[in-house]
Amino acid sequence: MSENEKDQLIKGHDYDGIQELNNPLPGWWLMTFYITIVFAVVYYSYYTFFGGPTLDEELAQKMSVIQTEQQTAQEEAPVKSNEDYVALLNNPEVLEKGKAEYMIKCMACHGDKGQGLIGPNFTDEFWIHGNGSIAAILEVANNGVADKGMPAWKGVIPEDTLEAVAVYIYSLYGSNPDGAKPPQGEKVERN
Repeated sequence: MSENEKDQLIKGHDYDGIQELNNPLPGWWLMTFYITIVFAVVYYSYYTFFGGPTLDEELAQKMSVIQTEQQTAQEEAPVKSNEDYVALLNNPEVLEKGKAEYMIKCMACHGDKGQGLIGPNFTDEFWIHGNGSIAAILEVANNGVADKGMPAWKGVIPEDTLEAVAVYIYSLYGSNPDGAKPPQGEKVERN
């Protein structure tokens, strides 16, 4: 054992022939430790004594920014009337696109011909939600009906595809498929 190693031995720390050495921690490790202590003191002081925002306050601030952006986007978005959507009824590409998405997302509840299974029948003039217009169908598809189990498709299905689905559903009126669910909701006169 060299003289340097003897200086590092801790006297009286000999257990079963194992000698304990006093090796100091590396400088970089100690500096990191001291920095974390200083950071913890500053962090605690800022949020406890100097009025730093709480998590609820931060959430409320960020939610207000999101709501403002959503409101701005809705105000800037062009508003389509039912007549704008009805013009799409003559476009076979839109109907085919709507039907394809309908078969994937809607058929399980509303049937392959819109006759209604768990969900309501789309082929008659009775509507539970909305007035049967394409705009009303699109609104229900966007926002869903949580208490009836209808999911909100906004953000899940692209907007143009969702419009095509609404146009396809509107086109099912009067098709009278076999096994259609009995009328539900209020009778709506269609133009």
